Amino acid sequence: MKDETFSAYLTELGSKDGVSGGGSAGAYVGAMSASLARMVADIQKDKKKYADQKDKLLYLLKESQRIRESFERLAKADAVAFEPVLDAYKLPKETPEEKDSRDAAIEQALNKAVEPPRTMLDEGLNLIHVLEELTSMRMKGTIVNDLMVATLFMESVLETAGLNVTINTRLMKDMELKDRLEKEVGNILKQGKMQLTQLSEAIKFFLERNKWPDDLIEEE
Repeated sequence: MKDETFSAYLTELGSKDGVSGGGSAGAYVGAMSASLARMVADIQKDKKKYADQKDKLLYLLKESQRIRESFERLAKADAVAFEPVLDAYKLPKETPEEKDSRDAAIEQALNKAVEPPRTMLDEGLNLIHVLEELTSMRMKGTIVNDLMVATLFMESVLETAGLNVTINTRLMKDMELKDRLEKEVGNILKQGKMQLTQLSEAIKFFLERNKWPDDLIEEE
């Protein structure tokens, strides 16, 4: 590593006085997964074997880079997202007016706090699609290990984001929004885990046998 930026983040993450927590850590894991996908596309794009798929690899490279940058922004946003919720809970509630104002502030803060992990779920699905596209190219060699690691990372990312959405929705009084968000989370987790299971099984097959399964997911 060329600098101490990541080390500084880990120090901050491990500090009782730091603002980062599991949500930002999950987002950075997503950024690492996206970086692995980008690296795979970058290595393969100039190989003669994939000359006829160079445009596709260039697109996957750029999309991986976009997702990585998105996850980095979400990590920073998530680190501070819950502070306004805590501040809202500290507001006075001695009179009916103060109680109403406090309740409104809490609800508004929760609506904002749920945005980073909810967006993480969408970007997680986007990255899983990139990994599917790369896997469908039936690559060979140790680079397949990197696809496997990126795939394994993504299950933790989805679980973390889903957990952080529901941490906020449990406190919401807007039942319509709460139910909608929790239903979205359930659907995304179900879809994402199914895709990740298919990916990991296919990649494990290759790593164990040095050949891809006949029913490997193909390009759409």
